[in-house]
Amino acid sequence: MRRVLFVGHSHITAVQAAHLDSGGGAEMEFCGVTSARFHPESENGVLHPAIMERILAAPTALHVSMIGGNDHCTICLANDPRPFDFVLPEAPELPMDPAAEIIPAGLLRAELKRRITPHLDMLAALRAAVSGRLVHLESPPPVPAAAFIESKPDTFSQVLAERGVAPAGFRYKMWRLHSALYAQACAALGVEFLSAPRQMQDAQGMLVAPAWRDATHANAFYGRHVLAQLGA
Repeated sequence: MRRVLFVGHSHITAVQAAHLDSGGGAEMEFCGVTSARFHPESENGVLHPAIMERILAAPTALHVSMIGGNDHCTICLANDPRPFDFVLPEAPELPMDPAAEIIPAGLLRAELKRRITPHLDMLAALRAAVSGRLVHLESPPPVPAAAFIESKPDTFSQVLAERGVAPAGFRYKMWRLHSALYAQACAALGVEFLSAPRQMQDAQGMLVAPAWRDATHANAFYGRHVLAQLGA
């Protein structure tokens, strides 16, 4: 029996790299779905046939979702031409930018929900496709250092060059808002939501430096902690 199957988008690479560093092995498999051959990932509540083929290839004890996870970055990684900020409902004590326009958290939540809906649809289709335990992994916390983000911008090089990196505290609040939407969806679907490893966060909740890979992704060091958290 295959022990674990990971299904998801770009954040899957951190865990896959950690697995390979440990020597690999057939008991753990990775189905990354970023290539066009998996699109659309789900339709009318059913996963793409190529994804279903990977799922059905072998009995599996644990299925792990790393679906989506980067949509908040498209809103918050770079400075907005019209700077804005918001009060995070579950942590109203977090700092605010006094020079920014304050907008309701509900508006940002609605926009994030719109952006992640295709991923939540895929998560629902994955839940329908597999029996037994299904865990969704929270995406990694934001990288705090603007200089590092600028040096490894990933797909955000143009917008970062034009606008610069947004304040770390703002990006952290957006990540929390994004994660809360996934946690809410997981609760409704009967999927376990596994938070980012606490030891991978600094005192401000941001990603610790040894775990940085690029502007929005973590590396194999982070992946090893995720695997330990899963008991995998």
